[in-house]
Amino acid sequence: MEQLNSEEQVIIEEINHSEHTEIHIIEYICYPFYLALLCLLCILINLNKRKFRRRYRVDEIFLFIAVYLFNVLITWNFFDFFDKIVRFIITLIIIFGIQHYIGRVQIVGVTGGIGCGKSTVAKYFNEFLKVQVIDCDQIARDIVEPGKPAYKLIVQRFGLSILAGQQDGQPIERQKLADVVFQDNQKRKQLQAITNKFIFKEIAKSIWKICFVQKDQYVVIDAPLLFESKVLEYFCFPIITIVVTSQEEIIKRVKERSGLTEEQILQRIESQMKAEIKIKKSDIVITNDKSEKSLIRQVQEKVFEYLI
Repeated sequence: MEQLNSEEQVIIEEINHSEHTEIHIIEYICYPFYLALLCLLCILINLNKRKFRRRYRVDEIFLFIAVYLFNVLITWNFFDFFDKIVRFIITLIIIFGIQHYIGRVQIVGVTGGIGCGKSTVAKYFNEFLKVQVIDCDQIARDIVEPGKPAYKLIVQRFGLSILAGQQDGQPIERQKLADVVFQDNQKRKQLQAITNKFIFKEIAKSIWKICFVQKDQYVVIDAPLLFESKVLEYFCFPIITIVVTSQEEIIKRVKERSGLTEEQILQRIESQMKAEIKIKKSDIVITNDKSEKSLIRQVQEKVFEYLI
């Protein structure tokens, strides 16, 4: 009976050891993902610290303390004493390292509907304030050039009819593609799903180059779909939205510069997020109903207090 109990004890110990080993393996597999999420959270806090101060009167140091305490709670019950110390040190390095390298960076978002004048504002930042601008429209054009990854996916989804001469390897005719997607919301969302990941990748590369290689403090993202992207708004502060109150004025401006018909312009307007929603989400709203000088004057009056 004693021998049987001894054998049972050995079996139980082996089972416990096996379970403990499996749990340990799972912990070590999951921990890198936890660190990645921690890095992302710290980056978001740093990029939005001015927003927290202005909107919510919360200093970022309290947020970092909260993050650290959360880390303590997460790790306390899962690791032995030595592992706890190592992980607490890693967390501190991540928090202060990201704060050191990203704390000085400010990403300004400029958005607005078609024909509102956002490119004029972005041009002002670039030419007069010497702030580099990431033009999302230009990125969207570049990533669909023949040979680029997005090109193949778009052709697979929408067919050869959108290509010049309807021949594979030829450039995408933007007007043909626009005629397809602006008449069907589902197809427009499919196009955005294809292109967004490549656009985000290029934006990230540009931010890295401007802010961490060239060490510029400020960068402007000119993004018509800043809010629609569901991502960029969390990395930008302030977000400047340019609005035009008269739809007739929008149609007039777009006709003059692009040659689109009124029907095509209305399709594009209807596909955009409503101005009222953008205004609620924005930090700065500028009305562009008058001259370019008036637009620039509003930028000068409203934006500089946010650039600190």
